[in-house]
Amino acid sequence: MKHFFSIAAILLTSVSLFAQPANDDCSGIINLGPAPVCPTDILYNNVGATASNIGADNIPPCWVGGNTNRDVWFSFTAVDTILDYRITVTACPDPVLGIDPILNPQIAVYRGDCEFNGLSLMKCATTSNGEGEVYVDLEGLSANATYFFKINDWSASAAGNDGAFKLCVSKRPPIFTVDEGGSTLCSGTLSDSGGPDGDYSNNEDFTYTICPDQPHNCINFSLEYYNVEALGSDEIFFYDGPNAGGPGSNLIGAVSGGSFANNYGGVCYSVAAQSGCLTIQFNSDGNTTFEGFLGHWECTTEPCVDINEITVETDTDPNDIIQNVVSGQTNITVTNINCDKDALGTFQAGPDTDLGMSKGILLTSGSAAEVANPGAFQIDNQVGGPDDGDADLDYLSTVFGQPLESNDACIVELDVFAATDKITFEYIFGSDEYPEWVDGGFNDIFAFLVSGPGITGDPNIANQENIATLPDGTFIQILSVNEATNWQYYRDNQAGQSVAYDGLTSDSLGVKKSLTASINTIPCNTYHLKFAIADRVDAAYDSGVFISDIKGGAPNLGVSYQSGIDYLLEACVVMPDNINISLDAPISQPESYDIIVSGTATMGVDYNLTIPGAVTFQTGYEEFSYPISAIADLIPEGTETIVVQLARDFGCGTTILTTLTVQLKDMLDVQIFNDELDT
Repeated sequence: MKHFFSIAAILLTSVSLFAQPANDDCSGIINLGPAPVCPTDILYNNVGATASNIGADNIPPCWVGGNTNRDVWFSFTAVDTILDYRITVTACPDPVLGIDPILNPQIAVYRGDCEFNGLSLMKCATTSNGEGEVYVDLEGLSANATYFFKINDWSASAAGNDGAFKLCVSKRPPIFTVDEGGSTLCSGTLSDSGGPDGDYSNNEDFTYTICPDQPHNCINFSLEYYNVEALGSDEIFFYDGPNAGGPGSNLIGAVSGGSFANNYGGVCYSVAAQSGCLTIQFNSDGNTTFEGFLGHWECTTEPCVDINEITVETDTDPNDIIQNVVSGQTNITVTNINCDKDALGTFQAGPDTDLGMSKGILLTSGSAAEVANPGAFQIDNQVGGPDDGDADLDYLSTVFGQPLESNDACIVELDVFAATDKITFEYIFGSDEYPEWVDGGFNDIFAFLVSGPGITGDPNIANQENIATLPDGTFIQILSVNEATNWQYYRDNQAGQSVAYDGLTSDSLGVKKSLTASINTIPCNTYHLKFAIADRVDAAYDSGVFISDIKGGAPNLGVSYQSGIDYLLEACVVMPDNINISLDAPISQPESYDIIVSGTATMGVDYNLTIPGAVTFQTGYEEFSYPISAIADLIPEGTETIVVQLARDFGCGTTILTTLTVQLKDMLDVQIFNDELDT
């Protein structure tokens, strides 16, 4: 808040007497004006602020705490002479108003319109415990456009949960180029020798070594885009070590022949170096030059995690399908499978893959097994004859504006008993039609068709409704989601390390890698789902759709760990963790959910948790957070569990909607490795 206070306000003796700030939500935003803007004599604060509600993207995924409590809003306007900006939040005291510095600030940046469901998250950033400064870098902003950002703090310390800070919206620091030799910074942006706006040159051989001078255990490097000549001509090599293939360095990745993608969408490629240094080498021959590459590095004290491939099993029966898509609170029956035996499979994709789902089923227009081979040049299989299409997909092709017959179809149909008022599931569409055939007329198709009580679908397809759409209702297909059209929902995967398809869909800007399909239901009724995918025009270049986690509508239930470890620890009770309950979308009438706490640990003896037996969400959007901490009793008890469940009776019996299991341990899990020890 700017210092526009009366004398009476300055004389307040307690911060708790401050009124709710005007920029407590987006409607009262403080407009900083054209950027750059870095006022050194103006302080802001979030004292008295409450949680805001913008609908979609309200809770930034990187924010600690899982809530938007105490957030305040700002905006700025990009000018036509600067494309890239850095927003910096710096904690500092306000001696005039007697306000302490903000604790552990975090920031989220949006674009769009300042209205409910009108903003889309661009980037977010947070701090580690005790840090007083946070920044985000923004690239390629539109001239004269207004961008919005909010700031809060995540500290749960009794010393204070809000405070004063300075703001600076500045031109982003220079981008380093690969011919500059190296850096000791813990984070930065690196491009080819031509920079982000120019091409590299012929016959280049440059090496750039990153050895941060801050304590770290891993250096993560992610490509934003790349476009270099084909394999064997121009290549980018990544080494874990201080040199390009010499002593102490190992090759950990290489890319060549990529797609620049108009700098739109996302690129699925990253490497991690654990030796202390990361070396990037770029070579070009004497022929053609291209736009090159741009990537970002960040060092962390967390250990490196390798990117793994997914696994796919094609010997799939109805029980396999149910086990891989059911979420625990739904009753599913498989009623029809019409796929070539190689086109359908189940997949496993742990947290160390870049798919963005853990398990599910995979429907393809070719070979499901080949999707697990990211080194494949292309997936191109014809699995059926001329009459292997689907009539519903043929009709939808006409509705989509391209009346082409389908072929190589794969169909799975389910009956789902809805014990709640909604059915949702996660999905990702992928294809090897991307990116070369986006405008070539080869527009592979898929659909999720739903029918049942209360659903008024298209009478031409038995009143089924297609819910395989973007949030604005756009049907998803090759021509409607790609690097140029609806690019916010597209990921360039040509160098992907987990999945073979060259392109994948994602949620907006890749904040969440899967899209969510949702349909409102009348509780205690059965609904029919038809999952269908097919090639169109020809049988070449396969497509597929990953489907996971079919469930009824339920609030989100999770835990925010403040210590950096994913369990409670008796020896680490300085700051409590938080159990968070929130909604994905606003509601029109109050909804109540029972909270059930169980497990092998005893509340009040092994841990402290003050949580009610039920929670009620009022109209609009709300979130709740309850501190949880271990009690250090110094008694060895092994690993215990705390189980928190949300339940509700929609009229057909109480249903457990979601379950959270928290581990409680006596001491930190530590593994010590000594490579030089002889055994």
